[in-house]
Amino acid sequence: MTQPPSLRSLLSGIARVADTLAGIVILGVALDHLFALPLPGWGSWRLWGLVPLSLGLWLEASATHAFWTHGHGTPNPESHPARLVVEGPYSWSRHPLYLARHLMLFGSACILASPATAVLTLLLYLVVEFVLIPREEARLAGRFAAEYEAYRRRVSKWVTIRRH
Repeated sequence: MTQPPSLRSLLSGIARVADTLAGIVILGVALDHLFALPLPGWGSWRLWGLVPLSLGLWLEASATHAFWTHGHGTPNPESHPARLVVEGPYSWSRHPLYLARHLMLFGSACILASPATAVLTLLLYLVVEFVLIPREEARLAGRFAAEYEAYRRRVSKWVTIRRH
């Protein structure tokens, strides 16, 4: 049985993600000011952004925990899981970390009433959907073959809704 990677590797990956997300939000707010974009006057409605932000934080922590405990790896590209992780949020989403990050960015855009952050989130979604996910899924199919194909048939890309 393989051991999880070092705590340093885990923390490095978490810091890298946090820095990237913070950078996107800061860039969005800067673009709002640079282009004098009209900020939506949502008032207390902006607090609804706490819902996707909180869901995203929970999902990020839960998916990272699943990588660590079930796959003996981290989301950090230097420490890929040793096996295909299908537990936790991976039982209903093939890409819960991407979903978590989009939720956090969308929630931040709402809270800050930042149209540029919302647009950057949409652009990031398009890159993830059409560039990153196809590359990642091809790599996983090559690495885990039939096991990944069965998983892919059972669990949808973003959110699996099971009907009984």
